[in-house]
Amino acid sequence: MNAAPRPPRHRLALRIYLVSAAALGAALLAFYLLASAVWPRPAHRGPLHELSRYAAAEIAERWESEAAVAGALSTLRATTRLAASAYRWDGTLVASAAPQPPAPLTALERDELLRTGVLERGGDCGPDHACLMAVRLPGGAAPRGYLVLETLRPPRGPPPFLEIAVAVLLAGLAAGALLLGRSLARPLDRLARTAQALGAGDLRARTGIVRRDELGTVARSFDEMADRVEKLLRSQTELVANVAHELRTPLARIRVALDLADAGDAAVARESLAEIAEDLGELEALVDDVLAAARIDLADGTVRTGAPTLHVTALDVSELARGAAERLRHRHPGRTVEVAAEPGLPPVEGDAVLLRRALDNLLDNARKYSPPDAPIHVRVARHGPGVVL
Repeated sequence: MNAAPRPPRHRLALRIYLVSAAALGAALLAFYLLASAVWPRPAHRGPLHELSRYAAAEIAERWESEAAVAGALSTLRATTRLAASAYRWDGTLVASAAPQPPAPLTALERDELLRTGVLERGGDCGPDHACLMAVRLPGGAAPRGYLVLETLRPPRGPPPFLEIAVAVLLAGLAAGALLLGRSLARPLDRLARTAQALGAGDLRARTGIVRRDELGTVARSFDEMADRVEKLLRSQTELVANVAHELRTPLARIRVALDLADAGDAAVARESLAEIAEDLGELEALVDDVLAAARIDLADGTVRTGAPTLHVTALDVSELARGAAERLRHRHPGRTVEVAAEPGLPPVEGDAVLLRRALDNLLDNARKYSPPDAPIHVRVARHGPGVVL
């Protein structure tokens, strides 16, 4: 099976940055629209016209002295950033504070200026635009002269505060979004790789992520789930092993009884029939336990552990010991098995089938790992409220 392609590692960080940038842009746009509605932009045309008339009045008072006119023009430029040039009505230059004096007005322009008093040359005369504005000097029946004012562009300086703030915010947003995206993308990528490893059969795969946020909670829950899955799978393996182990003992006894019957000893074969029936009953009970456990698992959605089902009843341990010794004598007539049980032993609570299997296994191990002529002793004694075998 081919592994699913892994997504780009930085896609999440990029999405976080783009969403954050879009949210910031929307907030700035809303702020700009609100500011425009609450604080409308001031009109620049009126104040500049008033300033030009004020300057014309000041120059008219000093018109008789060219030096006074030049000083007034210099003061005007220093205080208002308006470069003004004074002309007589015939176009003769009197004084100028401009870097380069503009051309005098044409005859048509002078006629327009005489009619309106103010004439704009070069478009919108606002503080953000360079233009020329001519204003007629007041006083006298005949026009004496006019001023040509040029709005100077402010010197290039640092960008406005809002632009700096937006640039800093975007840079900080980019750095923060990248850090946030990496802090989210790395554990998610590790979680995905751990899930793939666990799905591929590596039961020891764990994330190992230690965090105090929601991702840490998800990682801990995933690791706990992986622990439970590993335990459940091991329990299933143990259950299969236990069932196989429990099946071997009665099957072995049945085989021995059949071998004895096949040898032609009718008396021993008849005695073995009861043991075969008992062993078959154990096999049926074991199969019934496994099936019942499977039905319970399917009904409640749980998983069984590796322990067999217990059927606890009151037992006479002495009788269990004598029965195990008798079965071993039938299977191995050459071995001596002696049972010593204290009288008056109390009954104990236990599973007769499982305890019988345990005794049979113990006696069979004693037969296997002892000399052939050594007797096997089974002792049953009281031990407090219980019994010791």
